[in-house]
Amino acid sequence: MSRTLSPEEHRILKIIQTHYGSHNSEHSITWLEGNEASLWIKDRTGTPLLVAQLTNLANWRTDGTIADDSGLRDWLQIESK
Repeated sequence: MSRTLSPEEHRILKIIQTHYGSHNSEHSITWLEGNEASLWIKDRTGTPLLVAQLTNLANWRTDGTIADDSGLRDWLQIESK
């Protein structure tokens, strides 16, 4: 791992783990250009579903580009309950 996750990146990872499974872990993160955290999200059967660029999502959530967690769940293709 190139660096520790920021608090917001870690919070987004926890949302992913809650919905898609704990196998989507910090150990599965790919580091782009040394400091951008990216994660292939896999479903509970191990099938890859999408790539989440945790660094961008965290920045967009923090700066208000993604207004709330509902918008974040849309980006992560998590259906509202």
